[in-house]
Amino acid sequence: MKKNYLFVLVLVILLAFKQDNGRFSFHKTKFKLPTGVTEKDYLPNTLVIKFKAGAKRNATTQSAEKQLSAQGVSLAVFEPIFSESSNVEQGSISNETDFRAESYYRAKYTGTANIESVINTLLQDQNIAYVEPSYIHTTWYAPNDASYGTQFYLPQVKAPQAWDVLKSSSNVVIGIVDSGSEVTHPDLAGNIYLNTADPINGIDDDGDGYVDNYYGWDLCGQSASTMIPDNDPNVKSAAADHGVHVSGIASAVSDNGIGVASIAYNAKLLIVKAGADDNPTSIYKGYEGIKYAADKGAQIINCSWGGVGGGQFGQEIIDYAISKGCLVIAAAGNSGNDIPIYPAAFDGVLAVANLDPNDVKSANSNYGTYVDISAPGAGIYNTIYGNSYGYKSGTSMAAPLVAGAAALLKAKYPAYSGLQIGELLRTTADPIDAKNPNYANLLGKGRLNVYRALTENGASVRYQQLTISDQSLGNRAPGTEITLQFALKNFLGPINGLTVTLATSSPFVQVVNPSLNVGNLNSLETKTGLTPIKVKVLANAPENQKVVFTLNYAGNAGAYTDVESFETIVALDYLNIAVNQINTTLTSNGRVGYSKANATAGLGFIYKNENLLYEVALLIAKSETQVMNNARTDTYYSEDFRKQQTASVVANSTAPFEGASIFTDGGAANPIGLKVLSRVWAFNTITDDKYVLVEYEIVNTSNADLENIYTGLFTDWDLDESSANATEYDVPNKTAYVYAKKNAAYPYAGIRLLSHSAAPAYYPLSYQLPNSFLSDNVFNTSEKYKTLTSGIQAVGLGHNTANGYDVMFTLGSGPYKIPKNQSITLAYAFLAGDNKGELTTVGDAAQVKYTEVSKRPIRVVPTEYALGQNYPNEGKTFTYIPVNLPEKTKIDLTIYDIMGRKIRKVTEGTVEAGSYQFYVDLSTFASGIYTYKLNTPNYKQAKKMIVAK
Repeated sequence: MKKNYLFVLVLVILLAFKQDNGRFSFHKTKFKLPTGVTEKDYLPNTLVIKFKAGAKRNATTQSAEKQLSAQGVSLAVFEPIFSESSNVEQGSISNETDFRAESYYRAKYTGTANIESVINTLLQDQNIAYVEPSYIHTTWYAPNDASYGTQFYLPQVKAPQAWDVLKSSSNVVIGIVDSGSEVTHPDLAGNIYLNTADPINGIDDDGDGYVDNYYGWDLCGQSASTMIPDNDPNVKSAAADHGVHVSGIASAVSDNGIGVASIAYNAKLLIVKAGADDNPTSIYKGYEGIKYAADKGAQIINCSWGGVGGGQFGQEIIDYAISKGCLVIAAAGNSGNDIPIYPAAFDGVLAVANLDPNDVKSANSNYGTYVDISAPGAGIYNTIYGNSYGYKSGTSMAAPLVAGAAALLKAKYPAYSGLQIGELLRTTADPIDAKNPNYANLLGKGRLNVYRALTENGASVRYQQLTISDQSLGNRAPGTEITLQFALKNFLGPINGLTVTLATSSPFVQVVNPSLNVGNLNSLETKTGLTPIKVKVLANAPENQKVVFTLNYAGNAGAYTDVESFETIVALDYLNIAVNQINTTLTSNGRVGYSKANATAGLGFIYKNENLLYEVALLIAKSETQVMNNARTDTYYSEDFRKQQTASVVANSTAPFEGASIFTDGGAANPIGLKVLSRVWAFNTITDDKYVLVEYEIVNTSNADLENIYTGLFTDWDLDESSANATEYDVPNKTAYVYAKKNAAYPYAGIRLLSHSAAPAYYPLSYQLPNSFLSDNVFNTSEKYKTLTSGIQAVGLGHNTANGYDVMFTLGSGPYKIPKNQSITLAYAFLAGDNKGELTTVGDAAQVKYTEVSKRPIRVVPTEYALGQNYPNEGKTFTYIPVNLPEKTKIDLTIYDIMGRKIRKVTEGTVEAGSYQFYVDLSTFASGIYTYKLNTPNYKQAKKMIVAK
């Protein structure tokens, strides 16, 4: 089972360069919809809001509402998610999560603004912990006409043998959080949990806030459009009977001479309807349903539904249920892939995959390292709507089978927590990897065996925290080592002499010291401070390679064995820069701070432990319809730049850090024809330790001269409270900067335009302003072009207001002419300082330093042809080949191996007269001796070079 603790992957590099300053803490990040989530995955114009402890809707929130009003948005509904009586009930409970039901609200708004824009405006309220969409989840079953024998799955999981040990689980309550059920079904009625303290009389007899919740509760009611709860958890049609089928699998009345049997035999079913009558497959209030079930005494909670939307709200509800001793079981999903589905992938949830009668993974069952156990789920015959029976298939059917087994175990071990029950089920599962070789360690421990679970009681170790550090500035580069350090917890019986071995089938990494001697672990003991395991990333590792690792546990003289899998990424195609007071990232696609969209894959821009940056994207424009860029568009990002040479450290540099990468505009649908060499420098002397230099050399590789080219950087800075920032433009110093309006002690950040031969451009933006390009949360090509071509559009934004805005800006210059096969060079300094004055001083130092590092000999047309010796030689990841051309000529520069076979075409075509240094990517070259040859109509020459890895 996944950990109850948060799963942490920590880049230790962040800690290694942590500044000794306690004034600042990491601020609330900007909200972006998770990858894969679309409008169909959440309720329209509906939000889940959590306030910080002791805070409620107040004047600050009302200030945010005024800003929403300027966007044409108003909050029509703002109500607690959980009732006051629920708050009182929970207040008497001591739990690890410090769950406060009164902190959660549901808001509904009118207006057409993008949901991300609404959320980020509300997040300016310092009293709000987070805001999320109200996610919709989907019930997990697929229609199936298979004619399997009735309830073949019970012998498959050894239920008959288990019943010889224990049948009754009548004191255990299974919460069925689903589409509803049929409480009068002859094979369910006897097992329905009845709240006898609140009979149906129109009065809330037990004072729990739910009137007449005798048979259970309906959180959504008749229609998804109104969501009016009621006390009738029954489904109203065959189309909605998913929950009826799930109920019977979990605990149909057994040994009653009719219908079907269940593993749980006679466990009670607490029916919690979390879908609406008029939408049979959508689960709107699943997490509220989990809380209801936990509060009403369910020890086992089954969730045969899910979706790609996770979020903090769901995890916090799971944590709350776990703190009350519940075991939450969830279907892994029916997408047939390894994309995590929630709630199954949340920490602490027992995720269940679906098998056929032969213990082979069903085609549509999800799999992955988040799966804990598998169970039959194909062609399951059980209760359906109308007092009848029928077949359904999917992980939705596998999950309640495990829930029924959990109820039987809870009856035998009433003192066990839900997590312990789950671990007992998982560790006693029968191995099935031999039947599923393509999914080894991705279907959990194996197939459910309830008999073994009842008769065996071994140990169970799971890692609770994983910390990863590396030698390569966070990018886990080929040829370097990473270290993995674990915290381990034993959930069940004591273990003597525990050893842990790390293994992987990946050909791209090598585990250096695979074994850990942990020693003895008592029941429920957690061990930290263990020796790290070292892993070498091999030279042949492809970029951004996913590696699945397996932890093999052994103890008690071989009587205890177990496995656990997890995955991470190695050979990242970016370099983290951390040699001075600024931590940031050089990418292979022109972005700064993050290699990927949505502030992922990189460090951002960190100063004094504060990440000040959300996005920096490169823009190169030819016209209103042709802007090469990797900036946001609406729900996706443009990705016009295609990597040609991965970001790598420049050897023998005099700077503490110098890196370079090369990319083209080959990813665009209508490319201009560009190649860009990106360089970054960072220094650590006292006058130069608060900036990073970024240079772009833009080469025209098209067949014609380029006219009227504009280029610049689109940036989104988030300082302190991200919606309370201001930006201004310092004209004399050509510096655009950002500062926090509400916190004068907060650092400043900015960008100085260092080199240009055309007019500068500065264009501030904010989605919070109705006249801004971003007000509709769309940043189209025409708007990007206008930000580059409008000159100094304003002196700033937010500086004349009390609270400021969530600000962005484009800083650039143009127009430029780039002749065919020639280039222009633009440079920027990314600055940080404690105030405006220091920012100016830092910028001046950056200007001086760039003048120094960018000095190049004045180009003189050579008087004769020459092919120089490459450098560095020996080359490892890259090298340069010098060429002198006294006239415009056709050239062919090609590399051959020692056998004379062509390995790489460096360049070909007509080139102007001049001295050139051609960059060669050696990352795919094997060690050895090579020959590079230059051919022109008037000159031929060859030289040898050495590649040493």
